[in-house]
Amino acid sequence: MWYQILPGYCLIAVCLGLPGWGLYHLHNVVLGNHYRRSMLDRWDRMLYQRDTRLTGDGYKILGLENIPDK
Repeated sequence: MWYQILPGYCLIAVCLGLPGWGLYHLHNVVLGNHYRRSMLDRWDRMLYQRDTRLTGDGYKILGLENIPDK
């Protein structure tokens, strides 16, 4: 029957979702925030500085509504 596929589906969903969920919390323990941002190249450093300048925190997720209109 159709319900016999549910245990396998749940197992696959958990196996695919567990690494992302685990890294989210591991970054909080190791880095002190939930989001990892590497500063390996100039572009990433520029984006981090821009986010820090606009929002006060480089790790805060904010959208276009927080950029002031001129």
